[in-house]
Amino acid sequence: MDRLMNYLKAGYPAMWVQTHEEARFVKNLAEKIAEQGYQLYLWDLINGLIDQKSGQARQMPDPLKPLQAALTLPEGAIIVLKDFHKFIGSVEVFRMVKNILPSLKASDKHLLFVSPVVQIPVELEKDVTVLDFALPSEEELVNLAQKIVKENDLSIDLDERSIKASKGLTLDEAENAFALSLVESKKFSKTIIENEKLNAVRKSGLLELYRSVPIEELGGLKPLKRYILNRKRGFEDPSLPTPKGVLLVGLPGAGKSLTAKVVASVLDMPLVRLDISSLKGSLVGESEQKMRQALSLIDSISPCVIWIDEIEKALGGVQSSNRTDGGTTSAMFGYLLTWMQESKSKKYIVATSNDIQDLLAISQGALLRRFDDIFFVDLPSAEERREILAIMNARYKTTIDLALASKMEGWTGAEIEKFVIASLYDGIDEAFANTKPLYEQNREVIELAREWAKFNARIANSESEGDHKKNVRKVAL
Repeated sequence: MDRLMNYLKAGYPAMWVQTHEEARFVKNLAEKIAEQGYQLYLWDLINGLIDQKSGQARQMPDPLKPLQAALTLPEGAIIVLKDFHKFIGSVEVFRMVKNILPSLKASDKHLLFVSPVVQIPVELEKDVTVLDFALPSEEELVNLAQKIVKENDLSIDLDERSIKASKGLTLDEAENAFALSLVESKKFSKTIIENEKLNAVRKSGLLELYRSVPIEELGGLKPLKRYILNRKRGFEDPSLPTPKGVLLVGLPGAGKSLTAKVVASVLDMPLVRLDISSLKGSLVGESEQKMRQALSLIDSISPCVIWIDEIEKALGGVQSSNRTDGGTTSAMFGYLLTWMQESKSKKYIVATSNDIQDLLAISQGALLRRFDDIFFVDLPSAEERREILAIMNARYKTTIDLALASKMEGWTGAEIEKFVIASLYDGIDEAFANTKPLYEQNREVIELAREWAKFNARIANSESEGDHKKNVRKVAL
C-alpha cells in the first residue's frame, strides 16, 4: 500500500493490482487515502459506478462507460475497476484506455485494475504498472484471531504459533480455518490450520503437496541425516543464518526423493513440490507468469520445504531456449535463480538430479552455487542394505534373512523394495533371480558421477568396504 501511495502521488495514471482479496484491498485503500484528498469510486459490471463517499451509484453495464466517466470525475479521483481482465482484451476497451491516459495524468486521476490475474494487452504494457497486494501479515492474522475470540466471548489460549500457521491464506480463508479449528478442537490447532492452508495451495494448481516421512523410514545415508538434523538449528536459533537448501545428486532409486520427504519431517514443515515443467503454458508470457505466481505463493506459505525433483529435466533446453521456445525456459530459469538468491522467506529447498553433467551444462555452476551444499547419493553399502532390508521387512510384514543383503551389491534401495514386494508373490529365490540392478546397465555413467563427486560434493552414504568413498575432499566448483 505504501508503494501504491507513492505511485499515486507521482501521478501514475494506470495501475494493475493483482489480488484475490478485492474487498480487503478496497478497505485498506480507503483507509490510506482518507486524509490525502483523493475521492474513491468503484466499478463492477453489476453494481455500476459507485461514489464511495456519497454511496451514489450509476448503472454502467458497458465496460467502456466507466472509462468515459473517468474524464468527468473531479480531480484526484481514483477509479477501482473490478474484473477488468475479462474486458481489457477488447480492442475498443484498450484503445479507450490508451486515449484517456494523457487526460487522466494531467488531472491527477487514476485507474486501478483489480483482479486475481494480470492480463495486460501488449499495447498497454508500457502504460500500466503492476503491483501485488500482499496477503495478510502475521500481525493481521493475530488481530483477526483476537477479534474472533472477543466477539464470541471465548476463554481459550491465543497460541500465536498456531495462528501464524495460517500465513499464506487470505483473510477470509484464515477466518474459515480459525472457525473450523475452534469447532473441531475447541482451540487454535496448528495441524488443522496448516491443513486448510495446504488445501488452499492445492486449489492454486501451481504446487503439489506431499506427506512427510519419518526419518526412521530412510535406510542408510547417516552423514546426510546428521547434516539435516544439524541444519534444523538454523530455523530455531535466530542467531544462526537460515539454511537455504541442498542439492542431491545420484542414481534413480537411491533415496533422493525419499530424503526430501524426510527433510520436511525433520524440520516440521509442510512439503510442497515445485514441478517446473507443469508450469509451462502455450500462451505468450503464461509460463513466466505461472513461475512468478508459484514462487510468490511459496514465499507466502513459508516456512516450508520445497522439493524440486529431477531439476535437470525440468530446466533442460535452457541454452537453446531462445531458438526452441522463444526464451520461455531461459526466462523461467532466470526467475528461479533470482528468487533463490533474493527471497528472504524461511524455506528449505531440496532439489534432486540424476545426471550432474546435464545440470552443469544447464547452469554452468550458477544454480549449484544457490545451494548450501551438494550431496552425492551413491549405491548403499552392505550395512546400509541391511538397514533398508530391515525397514522393508517391517513395512511389508516379511521375514527375509538380513544376511541376504550381502549378496545385493549394486542394488539401490528402490530395487531392494521391489525385490521384497516380488517375494510376496513369487518367493524369495525367484524374486532375487529376477531383480536386475540398474548399476549393471549404467556402470560407466555411475563411475563418472562417482569420480566427479570425489572432488565436488559431500558423500551422503556411510563409509564402508574400503570403497571409493574414502579420502573424499571438496573443492570449489
